[in-house]
Amino acid sequence: MRRIALRGQRPSNTGVLVCEFCQLSASPVLCYRSHSTHGLGSTTTVPRSQIAQLQSKKAFGTHLTLSLVVKRYASTFPQRTASPDLHTALREIERASAELRNSQTVPSNDAVVQLLQNCLDVADAIVRPDRASRTEDNEISSLLSLEEKNNSKKLSKSTKTMQQSSADSLCRIVHDLLTDKKIFFSPETLTFYVKIHTLLKRPERFPEIFHLYANKSIPEENTIPIKYLRPNPKSINSAVPVELANMALDVAIEQRDLGLVLAIIDNTFCTTAFHRAKIFKKAAIPLGILATTPAACYAAASWAATFQNTMEPSTATAIAFAATLAYVGGTSSVGLLAIATANDHMERVVWLAGVPLRHRWLREEERAALDRVAVAWGFKDVYMRGEEEGEEWESLREFIGMRGMILDKTDLMQGMQ
Repeated sequence: MRRIALRGQRPSNTGVLVCEFCQLSASPVLCYRSHSTHGLGSTTTVPRSQIAQLQSKKAFGTHLTLSLVVKRYASTFPQRTASPDLHTALREIERASAELRNSQTVPSNDAVVQLLQNCLDVADAIVRPDRASRTEDNEISSLLSLEEKNNSKKLSKSTKTMQQSSADSLCRIVHDLLTDKKIFFSPETLTFYVKIHTLLKRPERFPEIFHLYANKSIPEENTIPIKYLRPNPKSINSAVPVELANMALDVAIEQRDLGLVLAIIDNTFCTTAFHRAKIFKKAAIPLGILATTPAACYAAASWAATFQNTMEPSTATAIAFAATLAYVGGTSSVGLLAIATANDHMERVVWLAGVPLRHRWLREEERAALDRVAVAWGFKDVYMRGEEEGEEWESLREFIGMRGMILDKTDLMQGMQ
């Protein structure tokens, strides 16, 4: 019988139970195998160049393993935040604000504006903090465990809470500064106040600050004790600029607070100071041109009368003056009427019949603001408009009706023409 050669079983590969990181970090043993050659009794060894290549591969594998491990566990460490610097900046701002409020004389407007500029920079840092770039490989990010994800969520919640507390502290500092009796409430300070609170989404005190801007006593400089002048709430200097009023209105609409929105409109677009400022800025030049129009027409008529010899110069001047004045007056009247009665820009809130044209022009910003509020609170679908219900919607409809306007006029609604 032929013998069957039995081969011994190979030893089990224990390296299978070792993770890939350990396999990469393990030091491979360099074996110098001797190979006998036919006809020669000498042995050959591995050249030095191959040994250097093997050592470089070993170093590269070890370096790759360490980098992978560092990336693997770097995500568990809390990210570096700028909270100490933020808290330090808030303390410095609060200290500077206390110095201005505790001063025995009226602080200069430049010092107040500079402090508010620093507050605006801090507010920008609170809203848009610096974030370190987190460029991780897809293989490493896929290895994140559920516990690490929960830790990252907790970290983001704590960061958001810290930002909210910092925003509240900064708003309190700015409000306390501008409501102090010794601080002069200038247009620059109002601009910074609105920008800071708009950036931090804190519109709750806008009606109060707009009312205070028109009614706050004016401190007189270089007086000890400090003397205060009585303000004029109806002066054009007491009017809130349109840009600031729209910024405040946008934030209030975003917060979905109807009472706050209507209070902002009352203290900005509905004031007498705002109407006077609009007449001064937008109607002063046209009214001046209109006042000088008769003189210009008479001068043109007198010049035109010299080119004829069929009638007396005075008669020709009178006829030319009447014709020129009638032409200019009729053309300008038609143009003004077309501008005042245009309603293509109105969406949901229009004027009631019988409201004078001068009132429509003066209160156009008020109507536009209420129109924006109605669009934000109502249905977005134009064919669903008019079917809104609820206490807030009825209050808004009543408020608009009391102001000489109408919400969703049937003749102007989509499909009702």
